[in-house]
Amino acid sequence: MNSHLSRVTSFISAVGTCLLMGTPLAMADPRDERSAGAPAFFVTAGTGTGINTAARNTQFLCIAAIPTQTTAITLTTPKTPWVEGQRVLPSKIPFVEGAVDWQKVPNARPEFNTWVQGGIRHFKGNGIPNHPTGIFPVQPNTGAYPYYAEAPADGYSSAAAIPIGPYDLDVSVPANPVYSDTPTCINDLLIGVVTQTGAVWHANIAYAGVWVDPIAALPVDKCWGHPYNTVYHYHGYSWKCFPRQGESHEHSPLFGYAMDGFGVYGPRGEGGKLLKNEDLDECHGHFGPIEWDGQWRDMYHYHVNNEYPYGPGCYRGKTGTVASQTKHSHGFPKNGELPPVDEAPSTDHHGNMLR
Repeated sequence: MNSHLSRVTSFISAVGTCLLMGTPLAMADPRDERSAGAPAFFVTAGTGTGINTAARNTQFLCIAAIPTQTTAITLTTPKTPWVEGQRVLPSKIPFVEGAVDWQKVPNARPEFNTWVQGGIRHFKGNGIPNHPTGIFPVQPNTGAYPYYAEAPADGYSSAAAIPIGPYDLDVSVPANPVYSDTPTCINDLLIGVVTQTGAVWHANIAYAGVWVDPIAALPVDKCWGHPYNTVYHYHGYSWKCFPRQGESHEHSPLFGYAMDGFGVYGPRGEGGKLLKNEDLDECHGHFGPIEWDGQWRDMYHYHVNNEYPYGPGCYRGKTGTVASQTKHSHGFPKNGELPPVDEAPSTDHHGNMLR
């Protein structure tokens, strides 16, 4: 962890008319999984899926950290042991083991606040989630270790050596987002803030010799998260450890906010219907009645579900800013040079055969 990373203690002041929208987060209760409607499988991106246009079943990306033209990138479905066809089977994932209770870790207890001021919704904290995580660095002699040990990571011997640590999370988004008919590409790895836990979502793309959906190529922990350069973040549906899942017969509650300010809700729509990609637009959202800042409104919002890209695939509003967070390349080489892929055996960095 960088020595300059600051701890956030108290930053809500009496200056201006600052409206506090959140309260200190309590530990997530694993028993709340009972209402989550845990999916038996995920549907990952098919081989040949592009990332340079807004469409269902993909993400529209223009991330500066990606060291090549997005028009040249297509995703590959890895044939890891937990992927069958395009299905990712949680029952077969060698999840990162362990359970770190961050409430008990000195100098790394979860801190998170959100408030609205001057038409801007602010999120500030230390990025540590309010729920237990797997043990990172990944421990040798565990099922996940070989996958992480074979994955390169800038500044570390391998991805297995990356720890979770607090960092300065400081994000601002529009408090009253305005819908646009023209989708906007995702321009940062951070695509949203999970207000239920105090952690963040990242774009669902990684480089492992070929471009892949992270949850199809690398085990996460049982909360569907892992760190890169100490930044803990979620991939996929990331449903399991969120403390408020809602009821099966109702619209899912708010999970957090995308970087354009629109809300990100759970997998259920009106009447508790589990939503598929075909029910959503190319940005993974739609219009409908939601609870918004304490009032019911008919407005645009995103959903997470079990079909790639699992959450926002592009933006419908003007994006906010990431004022401070530890930057990283998420497996993208910093020098912009991608190691060659041996097309003959067609394997990734983990030695897994690819389609």
